[in-house]
Amino acid sequence: MRKIIMALLLSVLAFQLQAQDLDYGDVKEMDFTLKAKNVTENPDAIVILKKEHVDFVLAQNSGVTQRRVIHERIKINTEAGLEYATKRVVLYIEDGKYTEKFKDLKAATYNLENGKVKRKKMKNSAVFEEDLSDSYRIKSFTLPEAKVGSVIEYTYVIESPYVVIDDFVVQYEVPILNIDVEMVWLEYYQYELHFNPRAAYIPKFEYSDGIKEFTTTSSQRQGMYQSSTRFKSSKYSVDTKTVSFKDTNIPALVPEPLAGNMDNYRAEVIVELTASKQSGYGYKQYASSWESISKTILENKNFGEQMKPARFFRDDLNNVVQDKNSSQEKIEAIFQLVKDKVKWDEFYGKYAKKGVKEAYKNGSGNVADINLLLIAMLREAGLESYPVLVSTKDNGIPFYATKDGFNYVIASVKSGERLFLLDATEPRSSLELLPTRVLNWRGRIILDDGRSDWVDLFPNKDSKEVILVNAEFNEEGAIKVEARKRLTRYLALNTRIRNDDSASLSNRLKSGDSSMEISNVQTKNMDVNNGPVSISYEGTVTSASEEIGGRLFITPLLHEANEENPFKLEKRNFPIDLSYPYATKTIVNLKIPDGYKVESLPESVKLMYNNGQGSYTYQLSEVNGIINIVADYDMDVHLIEPESYEFFKKFFEGIVAKDAEKIVLTKI
Repeated sequence: MRKIIMALLLSVLAFQLQAQDLDYGDVKEMDFTLKAKNVTENPDAIVILKKEHVDFVLAQNSGVTQRRVIHERIKINTEAGLEYATKRVVLYIEDGKYTEKFKDLKAATYNLENGKVKRKKMKNSAVFEEDLSDSYRIKSFTLPEAKVGSVIEYTYVIESPYVVIDDFVVQYEVPILNIDVEMVWLEYYQYELHFNPRAAYIPKFEYSDGIKEFTTTSSQRQGMYQSSTRFKSSKYSVDTKTVSFKDTNIPALVPEPLAGNMDNYRAEVIVELTASKQSGYGYKQYASSWESISKTILENKNFGEQMKPARFFRDDLNNVVQDKNSSQEKIEAIFQLVKDKVKWDEFYGKYAKKGVKEAYKNGSGNVADINLLLIAMLREAGLESYPVLVSTKDNGIPFYATKDGFNYVIASVKSGERLFLLDATEPRSSLELLPTRVLNWRGRIILDDGRSDWVDLFPNKDSKEVILVNAEFNEEGAIKVEARKRLTRYLALNTRIRNDDSASLSNRLKSGDSSMEISNVQTKNMDVNNGPVSISYEGTVTSASEEIGGRLFITPLLHEANEENPFKLEKRNFPIDLSYPYATKTIVNLKIPDGYKVESLPESVKLMYNNGQGSYTYQLSEVNGIINIVADYDMDVHLIEPESYEFFKKFFEGIVAKDAEKIVLTKI
């Protein structure tokens, strides 16, 4: 027994020693047996080591260079885990002189064969380069011969001429056994750390002061007739602050259905440059309040100058507003003009890429080109319009004062007491409907004097779906239906954007009932941007009724019934993001077939969620041979917090159970 305990202690001690300093290439047999703690299922991969160290080098000719050394070792457990065998590194490329460099790459795959660790080095030819945009380049590589059970490892250096330090991601979708992050800050620059307040894991940093020595070399010509050069080296020291944290067993960020962008909950470290030392003048403070940030953005020529009234669009603008009387009519006309004139090139950005004049001339531009142009036109027409900075759903949420947290800009405009938010990049959008990609909490409206404030981006009105189904049994015993569907707001917008062909739309109308036959599908208002979308169709439902022992058992809502609860998790760590509040009303009028009468109907019921934030009303009645079923679902909130999930799940369980109850008909 004592020997077993000693062996366990030695193995733990060996791992702890290895965790402190896992050198590149030193992969042992033990790496293939490592397990993550506190997990119920085998993760797709395990990060044995994630190490990132940032330091600065001072050179006489090139000035300050930032060096970021990355070293990762990962064990692959499943086929899905093979995605970790491909690494993409994003580099900033301002121009040829100020470009981040990717250097000193070493990478290898390790496999355990007959009890021995076999290494396969990656060749330099496996590295690929791709320009993502004018400002960003991607270096990517894939580890050779990686398979389930492999351990992969790579290390590389990013050299940057910039003193801004990129964020540290300290949580993956798989567990991290050992993490080692370190920064050495020079006395010339001041930084502040920020952490994601929505993350469950917050790293704890340690700080220590130090001194770093640098060497400079100078030359001097000597001699009048026989010249020579004398070199002189001198050393000087710079005060430093080392900021570091090491930890073990970082839990995985496990995605959950309908949680939205998981990066909103990921543990990360944001390093903000707050000041730089000016020779003889102390420290220069950078923008750290919303007001100073707003003024900085407004002063950028690719932002503030783009919103000024201009001659190049004046004639077109006058043509569309000259016969419009109200401010809302003018807004709608200008909004449509911009959508017609300039098409989105699929690039985000809060700064104009081409400039509004060039975008207008060429007919395409990025988000800022289009929406800053819209603001300029609205102002030219005498309307009060301001830009609103936005962080899209896939960009996360800015949780401290920063200009870098926003990647998008939309327009705001006042009409009487109403404030409309507009995005002309989406051809199908309307005055009250932003594209769902920007429905991300709040935006920051910027006034002309640099003052700014938050505006809510989420819609406060329900998107509604009303379905009317008239149904009766045919001679074959199937249920023939004639249905009409009416969609409003975001449900209509999404339908217009999808613009399904006939086959795709028919599949959607089946609501998951693959046996249903759909015919004579007709749509109305698909080609306009305002008002509801209407869809009508005919069909045959075979799965909603069954005859047993001379009695008919019928699912009251037919193919529109909720057959399965989509919320299966026992508990959630993250909210459910429904994108917008919505309501559905389903009305079914079912004719009782000849020779039958009602034996029983499901009871009417009203289910409630969270004190009326959601409700489901289910009513049945029979009059003159027609069974009338009305089901009303109403959800006034778009976000279900984890602490409310248990109640929401039970609420949906009640809906599914009620929809599954049967109408029973018996022969007369």
